[in-house]
Amino acid sequence: MQTSDIEEKLNTPAEFDNEMIEHNQPSELSDVLNRYIDEKKMTKAEVIRILNVSRNYGYQILNGTRALTRNILLQISLILKLDIEQINYLLRLAEKPQLYVRNIVDARVFYAVKHHMKYLDAVDFIWGKSVI
Repeated sequence: MQTSDIEEKLNTPAEFDNEMIEHNQPSELSDVLNRYIDEKKMTKAEVIRILNVSRNYGYQILNGTRALTRNILLQISLILKLDIEQINYLLRLAEKPQLYVRNIVDARVFYAVKHHMKYLDAVDFIWGKSVI
């Protein structure tokens, strides 16, 4: 069940349904990331190669055995060409702050996504060449 469906049911005058909430826990971050990778017709190996991290570390973050930093999650989002809603969803799952356009880095991420910047150009624009 989508979060919006739960919100809609909570807006109805019916009694509160504990079971609906308990049986619709949020997806695990790694599950959602892997679904996005599949939807974009990419492989984990491709994402890891573009991300330019060690193979071992890359698989650990994509499999959920190692915590993601916010910046790495944003970089993966840029690789996958996710939209702002999808990026914020991943950030919520990772318990990281969502994009906030009054923050300069977040504003640059927002701009890069909205202007469909290529990954390396976006990373350079957002964080500078030292990250690449």
